[in-house]
Amino acid sequence: MNPHTDIVRFCEVARKLGAADAKIIDADCIVVENRVRLKCQYGCPFYGRYLTCPPFSPSPEQTVKIIDEYDLGLLFAVHFSSATSKRVFEDGIYSIKDMVIVQKIAAELEREIFLSGYQFAFAMTGGPCLLCSECTLQPGKCRHPESARPAMESMGINVSATIEKAGYKSKVYTSTSDIVTSYGLVLIV
Repeated sequence: MNPHTDIVRFCEVARKLGAADAKIIDADCIVVENRVRLKCQYGCPFYGRYLTCPPFSPSPEQTVKIIDEYDLGLLFAVHFSSATSKRVFEDGIYSIKDMVIVQKIAAELEREIFLSGYQFAFAMTGGPCLLCSECTLQPGKCRHPESARPAMESMGINVSATIEKAGYKSKVYTSTSDIVTSYGLVLIV
């Protein structure tokens, strides 16, 4: 059986879990750049505040080596709007509490893919892990190791370039009234 055909069924699983869209991409489409991690270190308010963010997450150099061990990825999109009842951007652009949904979808997809025989499936999200109000910041002491996954950006993945290679349109959000799309990725051998 063609593994690509077998994996496509997980796109529907992603949609059932709450993703607006999902598609299988070649691992070669994943763009890793040092400058992305630099933006995490200088400019992101989450730097050093979560085990899934730098300096705790894999470096871009490690990420390239990791991705080289995979053939495919499942890229999924989740839409958020300020019109939703809980509002993604309650207190401005950095209040993204509802985006924990992306973390949960990614972890559940990884689990489903793993249980289907792809033992090295590995999920990543867009943005920080927000499963806890405050991270322990102690490696090995995560309260939610079954769900906490690193941000793609923290690993040096250029999400904009990657999603564009996959056929999605990249956008810079400048207004709290925008519909925001966040992405997650599950690497699959």
